[in-house]
Amino acid sequence: MLLLEIILLLGCIILAARLGGIGVGLAGGVGMVIAVYIMGLSPGTIPVSVILIIMSVILALSVMQQAGGMGYMVKCAEKMLRNNPKYINILAPATTFILTTLAGTGYTAMSVLNVIQQVAKENGVRPSQPLSSAVVASQIAITASPISGATAAMYVVVEQMGVNFFDALCVIFPAALVGSAVAAFVASKQGVELAEDPIYQERVKKGLVNFSSDEEKDAEPTPEAKRSVMLFLAGVIFIVCMLMFKSVIGHTLGSKDIIVITMLFISFLMAMTCKVQLSEIKHAPIFRDGAESLIVILGIVWLSSTIIGAHIGEIKDVAGSVLNEYPALLAVVFFATSALLFSQGATSALLVPIAATLGVDAGTILASFVAVSALYMTNIYPTTAFAIATDDTGSFLSKRWNGSLIINHPFFLPGSLGIVSAVPVGFFLSSIFI
Repeated sequence: MLLLEIILLLGCIILAARLGGIGVGLAGGVGMVIAVYIMGLSPGTIPVSVILIIMSVILALSVMQQAGGMGYMVKCAEKMLRNNPKYINILAPATTFILTTLAGTGYTAMSVLNVIQQVAKENGVRPSQPLSSAVVASQIAITASPISGATAAMYVVVEQMGVNFFDALCVIFPAALVGSAVAAFVASKQGVELAEDPIYQERVKKGLVNFSSDEEKDAEPTPEAKRSVMLFLAGVIFIVCMLMFKSVIGHTLGSKDIIVITMLFISFLMAMTCKVQLSEIKHAPIFRDGAESLIVILGIVWLSSTIIGAHIGEIKDVAGSVLNEYPALLAVVFFATSALLFSQGATSALLVPIAATLGVDAGTILASFVAVSALYMTNIYPTTAFAIATDDTGSFLSKRWNGSLIINHPFFLPGSLGIVSAVPVGFFLSSIFI
């Protein structure tokens, strides 16, 4: 029976990877029907804390987006990129890293990818270089964001293991930063110079490359847009301080309660002071994307907790000893699972509680955490696909970079080497702070 249950779990994960998006959660639902109604397993634990945290953050982001705050943040990023075109290979990943860290979602990167490719080609830089590093940085930055779903899912577990939020940040943030920096360096060395690329030359002759930026005169950001950003960032700072200085302040609140209460209150303040129509919040793009992420986590994580929870004793005997002897294997498991699930949040919510149950120490979990960012393994994830679609120079089209062999695309090497570099940094820092 155990073998059949493992086959069911792996089959549902593979199906989830093929369906993508909300289909990941639906695949988990199919697995739950088989596991509970046919195999007779008791339903596992639903990751309620993680779902509540993500819901509250999505609400706050949606209110800010409707107030114009998200657009204001993107305009600030665009201005920096256009004013410093010579440093595009550095500033592009730095921009998406910052946006993702502040917003807690990698989809913010899609807002600036077109600007990145335009600035790159106008300055003779191969667009695939800054585009690939920007996408990878946005994915790795999820593990550096104090309000991302993945970080929330991880910290809910390690908090119960006695880890202070400040110490956790001292491990995960520098590790993510190093990973993004290495990825940016590797990406900047990939491919021939743009002017020497035969595909680019051919497309220029055919008039397929648009050199005119035709930059529209940007509308002046409204006071409400600026105010919403300030309020949202104030909420993030308050959450970080409450978690970081818990012992100094002397409160006993957990991370879930702090984040949910603060995000609900900040959402109210933004809606009331930034002229946001309450009926329009549910129409915000982030609100719709966030609802999808909740279904993803609910379905596939619930299935895994059902199957694995039924055999946690046997699994702990085998896997626990192996992970204790070779702790870096946890990073490999994080890496492979995130590449299958296309979700850092789902991977974190799925595997971190299992790792803790197996007796893996908090330091190893934190050190390996950056490896949940392998969403770039194939070039079909939304941000990678959009980066390719937005480039009209053909820098992604040669046989070496077009993804025809699944991993032969410009995102794979920078992302992989970035994580390979970041994990040892995480282990080094965890030995100091944890």
